[in-house]
Amino acid sequence: MKDNQIFALDIGTRKVAGLVMEKDEEGYRILGAEYIEHTTRAMLDGQIHDVEAVAAVITRVKKNLEERLDITLERAAVAAAGRALKTARGSVSTTRGLLSEISGEEMLALELEAVQNAQYTLAQQELDAHDHSNYFCVGYSVVYYRVEGQEIVSLVGQVASEVAVEVIATFLPRIVVDSLFSSLKRAELDLLSLTLEPIAALSVAIPPSMRLLNLALVDIGAGTSDIAIVKNGNIFAYAMVPIGGDELTEFISSQWLLDFNHAEKLKRMLASQDRVEFTDILGNTTEMDTSEVKEVLQPLIQELTQAIAINILELNQKIPDAVLCVGGGTLAPSFIKNLAAAMDMPGNRIGIKSRANLEDIAGDFSCLEGPQGVTPLGIAFNSFDKPPIPIIKVTVNGRETALWNMGETDVMHALLNSGISLNNIYGKPGLGKTIEINGYIKVIKGEMGTGPVIKVNGEEASLQTVVHNGDIVIFTRGRDGMNAAITLREINTGTSGYVNVNGEKVELSPVITVNDQSYDMDQELPDLAKVNFSRVNHLHNILAAAGLAEHLLIENVYNYYLNGQQMVIKWSPVKVTVDGVNAHLDQAINFGSYIEYSIRSERPRIKDILPDSGTAQIEVIVNETPVCLAASSYNVTMNGRESTSIEEAIYNGVRITAGKKEANCILSDIFKEININPTVSKGKLIIEVDGNPAGYTTPIFDKSNIKLAWEQ
Repeated sequence: MKDNQIFALDIGTRKVAGLVMEKDEEGYRILGAEYIEHTTRAMLDGQIHDVEAVAAVITRVKKNLEERLDITLERAAVAAAGRALKTARGSVSTTRGLLSEISGEEMLALELEAVQNAQYTLAQQELDAHDHSNYFCVGYSVVYYRVEGQEIVSLVGQVASEVAVEVIATFLPRIVVDSLFSSLKRAELDLLSLTLEPIAALSVAIPPSMRLLNLALVDIGAGTSDIAIVKNGNIFAYAMVPIGGDELTEFISSQWLLDFNHAEKLKRMLASQDRVEFTDILGNTTEMDTSEVKEVLQPLIQELTQAIAINILELNQKIPDAVLCVGGGTLAPSFIKNLAAAMDMPGNRIGIKSRANLEDIAGDFSCLEGPQGVTPLGIAFNSFDKPPIPIIKVTVNGRETALWNMGETDVMHALLNSGISLNNIYGKPGLGKTIEINGYIKVIKGEMGTGPVIKVNGEEASLQTVVHNGDIVIFTRGRDGMNAAITLREINTGTSGYVNVNGEKVELSPVITVNDQSYDMDQELPDLAKVNFSRVNHLHNILAAAGLAEHLLIENVYNYYLNGQQMVIKWSPVKVTVDGVNAHLDQAINFGSYIEYSIRSERPRIKDILPDSGTAQIEVIVNETPVCLAASSYNVTMNGRESTSIEEAIYNGVRITAGKKEANCILSDIFKEININPTVSKGKLIIEVDGNPAGYTTPIFDKSNIKLAWEQ
């Protein structure tokens, strides 16, 4: 295939039309054309549903043309129907440092920058609308060029310091474009250029010389009706109505029980025959006037034209000067009449544009006759008139993606066009936690997220890395950071330590509550938890931790009378020293302290309230060995009763009288200080005090001489 030749494909809902157009010094000439209808409903409303079936038809069109023209077709210019069409305007203005002529390349670069701005605008609109579809730019039209603030037809050759351009760019969902690419690939064709069907039709149906008028172009296909508006010399807006000729075919099929292909055949017969005959799926044959069929179709045709009229008026904000119609759907019965009524326009202001009106293109082929031939001719003409932007193919995460090569195409554009959203590509930081500890706020931060991992052909890359045809891009989103997590065990409060109790090491751990409740040390704390640590370094808590019974750690107050005077004593069954100094049970103890305790009687004894404990030291001689004893030095009565011993416990309200006397003990007291083992001796124990026989209760005094002996 020569450089001055273009293979154009019009891949429609009902058919695939292909042609080879050549451009030379004399103008444009069609070398060959081929028209093949789909045998199944492989496409609906402009969307390819069966890629394999559509690819098979494209392959047949391609091979027929190759054989007829003896050429090899490798690339095709195509156009997409405006299904789910989105449009956005983009503009760019720049100051040029050099007062040199503007080249075609510089003008194209400005146009593409404006297209990128339009794409950004659309992306923001879709984000605000929570639409997560991914859109592909299938074409654009220049709204205006400006030189030094003045609108001009073309920038090429102009000399200016300030230039501007505005475009209206058209976008389709990736699913529409990708299915088109897949069909071409299966037909062993590369993409030469991609545009929108109304843009292609405009290029031949409404040339620039006509665009000073306010015109509407309507391309009524089988599945969709595409609309374009021109005014003031520029293309103003695009729209799409999801209704076409197939709506009529489906209605006929339902009304007269025909399969789709026979219903389509009946619809076409209406334009050339006065009577029609058909057989339904039950074998019933019907013959009727075409006028009857047309009358039944009128409500549906009115609905189609009404929808087209509403869209034109919404886009243009007024009735246009004229409406030009192309596409096979314009052949529907009374279509022009109904559209004129819907538009409230004279009938002569609405016309059908056909191949016969395109005098600048030579070459006649029957399959291109009529209004249905305008769009395929426009696809080829548009590809000549506006040099196609090169398309490169890269593989993103295993998926082949076609990209407009707008100068230097980077990884970011490759990801966007492959359907990967660039929202939140960096991992989000993990959620933090705020914990209140004894009234103080502690913030625990979550883990930071990681950045995305991008590789191009196995090498580390970034979003700005330039990609080339055939590159392989691997993209992995950043990993979100872990949320903050903390347990009681991980909080260092400084409230744990050790003390030494009677020679043993005792750990002191705090009493901890979370939101006023007990909590496991290894359980994760919730956000906004209130943690309270109570230190347990009071002597009472320490002795309890050392194993002392609770009743021994209770200090009581006793009221009593001594020799008629009211007295008070605080009594603890445990006597404690801390680092050698007497201590109280409610005393706070420092970590590392040495604590010694001994257990006394549960209640105070008489000797505990008497001066000098009511005792005095006496020394007696036992078998010629001196023995020291603590002797009672008081005569005591309790509530008028003589007390038997100063070891007797007191109680609240007791009345005690005590008077001094000579200190004495009873003989049995010596056995607390000496050891007599009766198992090693036999016989009777003989006791003498100062030479006189004595018993266990015999009083003994200071210097008493005691003899103990076993009688054989």
